[in-house]
Amino acid sequence: MRLIVFGRGIGFAIRFLGRPIRVHPSSSVSMRSVMRVCGGGTITIGRHCQIHPLSMFLTYGGDIRIGDNCSVNPFTIIYGMGGTVIGDGVRIAAHTVIVPENHNAGTDELPLRNAGTTKRGIRIDDNVWIGAGVRILDGVRIGRNTIVGAGSVVNTSLPANATAVGVPAKAIKLRESAGTHDVP
Repeated sequence: MRLIVFGRGIGFAIRFLGRPIRVHPSSSVSMRSVMRVCGGGTITIGRHCQIHPLSMFLTYGGDIRIGDNCSVNPFTIIYGMGGTVIGDGVRIAAHTVIVPENHNAGTDELPLRNAGTTKRGIRIDDNVWIGAGVRILDGVRIGRNTIVGAGSVVNTSLPANATAVGVPAKAIKLRESAGTHDVP
């Protein structure tokens, strides 16, 4: 077992040589995934993570940090512009897009392309499950133990222990240790 972990460490060291990408040796990163540091920033992946083929990590000047025991499934795109922090035990289904940046509205005098952007960042706390095709937008924090249903667009923060669905995503249930109750 030590030989396998050691071999992975050497493989990561060679693949990411000279780039600010740190992957714990116990994690598995598909050779068919894309990890690109563009315009600065870093990528850090914790222990025992699974990064599946055809997922993309693009920093665009910001940092992407993923905790321990996480999985990122195919065709997921994680940007780093304003900073993306993902806690421990997070499961991200296929076709999810995480974008920690937003364009400012343009005017007649200042077209959209020249209006600039805001970069508040995104934080996903521990033990969150994100369904297939979810979009998570800038400035959002998703609380611990939250489940985000497939196809949802998360444009505002979600509380801990919630089940959220929809466009835009809304908490439809909050779970407590003694059971669950509906959100009015």
